Amino acid sequence: MTIDDARQTLANDGYSDVNEWHDGASVIYPAHEHDEHTAHIVVGGSIFIIMNGEEKEYTPGDRFDIPAHTLHSVRMGSEGCTYIFGEKV
Repeated sequence: MTIDDARQTLANDGYSDVNEWHDGASVIYPAHEHDEHTAHIVVGGSIFIIMNGEEKEYTPGDRFDIPAHTLHSVRMGSEGCTYIFGEKV
């Protein structure tokens, strides 16, 4: 899936403020939550999401959603990760 395809998919699903983001190798975001529902589509590298006591890896073409006010943490893979994300209030 291309970056443009991922952007269009999230826009078609009603997500606003759709953006591209890149994090370097092994970047970690400690446990946190967001006020809005977020959707992410991986376009390069990999990302590990720890949510509800489970860790799952996502790779190019994978999509994951995080409901508003859901505690989660994030770890980028060894190559970093590029993803498209959108927010829905």
